[in-house]
Amino acid sequence: MRALITGAAGMYGYNLTRRLLEDDPGASVVAVDDFSRHFPGGEPLTPELEAGRPIEIVRRDYADLTTAELNRWAPDVIVHFAARISVPESMERPHAYFANNEAGTFRFAHAIADMTRPPLLIYASSPEVYGPPVRVPMDEDHPLRPVTVYAVSKAACELHCLALHRWWGHPVVVIRNFNTFGPHQNIVGYPAVTVAFARRALRGEPLPLENGGRQTRDFMFIDDAVDAYARVIARGAALAGSVFNIGTGSETSIHDVARTVLAVTGSDSEVVNTPGRRTDLPALRADATRIREATGWKPATPFEEGMRRTVDWLRAVDA
Repeated sequence: MRALITGAAGMYGYNLTRRLLEDDPGASVVAVDDFSRHFPGGEPLTPELEAGRPIEIVRRDYADLTTAELNRWAPDVIVHFAARISVPESMERPHAYFANNEAGTFRFAHAIADMTRPPLLIYASSPEVYGPPVRVPMDEDHPLRPVTVYAVSKAACELHCLALHRWWGHPVVVIRNFNTFGPHQNIVGYPAVTVAFARRALRGEPLPLENGGRQTRDFMFIDDAVDAYARVIARGAALAGSVFNIGTGSETSIHDVARTVLAVTGSDSEVVNTPGRRTDLPALRADATRIREATGWKPATPFEEGMRRTVDWLRAVDA
């Protein structure tokens, strides 16, 4: 099995690369990333390549890949993670988000559509596409009411990819990743709350609770998330046209995230209330029944254990 993964140096891409190679001794990965972000501890893919793992690293913007190149690599599956992913940044740099996420995915999807043998395409999306919840938990039929440029770009990319299936019959699956965290997560710019709190706690800095930390999220550890992707890849074209949520089905408030981080790190950082974004979604919780019934997937890592492993990674790389 040969996989092509975009955003391959990110948290999802790196961990899925390792999972696929560990599961199948005959597997190989074309790892595409422009390496534009900061990587604490160094670029994660280079040591894997130096260790003799069957990885070809392509240092490129995914949107510039051509059909001829894709045909030459002849992947059995393409997993498209590459994206700009910050909600607030998308409102500060909307044109950049449109160009990178939506326009880039449109070009990439149609390069794939013109391949001699189009592979399974898995598009990594977000629960932000749902917008303010009409009901919680959110199933895949929840209305899409995105309120930010990031969320709109993810919803549009879903449709661009699914159009390949609906018009030409190409095998396409969309996976909406609820709030994933773990080792190799981005820690600069606009980091996710889990890793941002962990870094601040390790440094003895205050943990800011926006809107009192009442908002809830469905936090999922990265190992559980990539297990879902591996299961979808194993099922292959049998799942074509599907849209799946992946999440734990549990809500954790941002206030409880802060408490857990303080307990795991042993920090005496102060927790302080700060104003938050007016448009911040009040709750996100996944109904992952559909993927469980299709693949048997079920997350297994408790939130505290995931945070402990994330903190251990930060201690090792974030000097």
